Amino acid sequence: MFFELEDIRRRHTLYSDIFNVGVWVEAPDNTLRWNVTRGAIAGISGHLLGEYFHNIFINWKLLAKQYVAPQGALGHIKFLLATQATENYKKSLRTRAQYAVTIGAIDWGSRVAAYRWINNGWQKNYGGFEHGFVRKIPGSIFIAALTAPIGVPFELARIAYYADKTFPKELQRGYTSYFNALLRIPVEEGPYYLFKNSFPIYSRNFIQTLTLFYSFDWMKDKLSLFTRLSEIPYIYIKAINCFLATTMAICFSYPFGNTSKEMVDLWPKKSANAPHPFLNNYRDAASHIWYTNFLNNYYPGMLRNYASRSFLSLYATLWTADSFGIFSYWKIDMFSGQGTNSWEDSFS
Repeated sequence: MFFELEDIRRRHTLYSDIFNVGVWVEAPDNTLRWNVTRGAIAGISGHLLGEYFHNIFINWKLLAKQYVAPQGALGHIKFLLATQATENYKKSLRTRAQYAVTIGAIDWGSRVAAYRWINNGWQKNYGGFEHGFVRKIPGSIFIAALTAPIGVPFELARIAYYADKTFPKELQRGYTSYFNALLRIPVEEGPYYLFKNSFPIYSRNFIQTLTLFYSFDWMKDKLSLFTRLSEIPYIYIKAINCFLATTMAICFSYPFGNTSKEMVDLWPKKSANAPHPFLNNYRDAASHIWYTNFLNNYYPGMLRNYASRSFLSLYATLWTADSFGIFSYWKIDMFSGQGTNSWEDSFS
């Protein structure tokens, strides 16, 4: 009965004559305003959630160093409330919220909107897989490279804001908040200041976008088998897809975005007069990583320094973006002729 009703619905849809073709057809929901809106919603909600829990995580660890570790469920609840009552938690929460709204709306909103814009017109087969998935690769690479620089000034402003507090009083700029640093730096230091030495951030953003979106899109199509041929709800498949895509995005981007920076900034020279092993160049360090035979050497600290902060933000952003239809495409019937949407009409 279900299949009969589904067939009737498909045969009498107003869009059957237009969208049952295997070439690019722009989706009706692909408007600049709607793409940017749902991209901003996904980015802001995901990063607010991620920054909120990471703030708890960091201040929990700081408090745990001063007091005995909590015991039992009630002890953990009290310890959590004590963590949220600390002055450091309250101050950092405002800074993190400012950063999350900015980076989520502008940077990740642009990434999500651009991915939908470049891939919205491809279709997938009704009741099957999308065989031409490789056609999404060039566009995905293009938008990943195009949107990678957008988040650079917001990341560097955050670094400058926190670093300013570590300088001697006579060298401090006195930034009062993240927004204050973001607005003052281009005026006082010049606009280029927020793009200096940004190769690691650009590389990380590029690999993040490409891996996160494309891998999720690919797995959503291929693992749709479990929702089409079994009674497994899509929410479980979606949770697995988000986890795998986020994990791959973090693993692929960490060496080039974080380790290459540490290799230049922190690795010691052989002697005081010896040249820097990578000539103080982030690109040389990234090239060394790319051609190395021991890539596992460049993952120390990934969970502590990168995944603990970024995983939940990326996961929640990806989840929300999919809920808003960023990775949903029109379905076509390969067995029907042009102008129909059912295999029966092919023989009429």
